[in-house]
Amino acid sequence: MKYQMKNGETLTLRPPTVEDAAELIKVMRQMDTESPFLARNPGEFSFTIEQEQTLIEAMAQNPDQQWYSAFYQGRLVGQCSAMLVSRGQRFRHRGGVAFALLKEFWGRGIGGYMMEACLAWYREHGVEQVELDVVAGNQRALGMYKSFGFAVTGTRPRALKYLDGTYADEYSMIKYL
Repeated sequence: MKYQMKNGETLTLRPPTVEDAAELIKVMRQMDTESPFLARNPGEFSFTIEQEQTLIEAMAQNPDQQWYSAFYQGRLVGQCSAMLVSRGQRFRHRGGVAFALLKEFWGRGIGGYMMEACLAWYREHGVEQVELDVVAGNQRALGMYKSFGFAVTGTRPRALKYLDGTYADEYSMIKYL
């Protein structure tokens, strides 16, 4: 999918290929150093190129999920994934979504395009509600999610513990399609 952004630049969202594995690893490691809102501390992302390639191939074969890499002017800058929360029949109406974007590209609308792509995938697959978790202090992401119709449905106190001993709460959010 190609998008013409407000600034005239091009954003491409597409599933990653095994050829993207090394760059995906590099970008994920950079993101881990830039944001306190991801699930890992810097250095905890330890996939090898072979492991990343295996993951890319497995996700491409799984009809219950979709992974998009975001390329801004040809540069890999982020990724998002849409997946069913469980393969069990009672849960097939629910999807989970996750995003990661290099800090340099925050505030440019890229997250919105990624969300649109994930929501379109959910609609095509009959998903009725989309769920996500977000660090309570991540005001930029909270604003975007709310603009897409997500609502906070609960709080997980002290969900993350940082290296300095401080904690962050996490919100659970849902959007009904």
